[in-house]
Amino acid sequence: MKSLNMKKILTTLTGVSLLFFLSACGNSESRGSFLKEYSSDYNITVTAKRITDALSPKNYHLIKIINYEKVAKNIKKYLKPTITLEIDNPKISTKLLDCNPTMTVDLPLRIGIYNELNGSTHLVYTNPEYWSLKHNIRDKTCINLINMIARDLDIAKDSIKKSKN
Repeated sequence: MKSLNMKKILTTLTGVSLLFFLSACGNSESRGSFLKEYSSDYNITVTAKRITDALSPKNYHLIKIINYEKVAKNIKKYLKPTITLEIDNPKISTKLLDCNPTMTVDLPLRIGIYNELNGSTHLVYTNPEYWSLKHNIRDKTCINLINMIARDLDIAKDSIKKSKN
């Protein structure tokens, strides 16, 4: 009976710790937030092309585009322009899946692009730095791969801003 109570206490403490961690994450562009979100200077189509082109030299390949606006129209609903890009680097994905097969829920990378009613375009993706926590990855090589993806996405997101020359 005591071990059952101890399990409840540990479960509660773990949940409280996670809630504390989540509340300390900060705004959408700060290091440590679950989602990385950025405004684009381009429309959805151009933003999608620019982000995939920026990732291409690092061997990321566009697997699929899900057009949710089109899906909504098919069921006679309205949705602001919204797409999801599924992008993968097979060498990195294979290694990460070897680190922990639960990574399958986060791979391929999913990048959302959507419009607001005012016409502004936004790009959003899950911060890869959370994968080590989410998937209990502690291996240094695997963490380095996760950090590499995070850096690649951070560099690629610069492509959605017009240069100020």
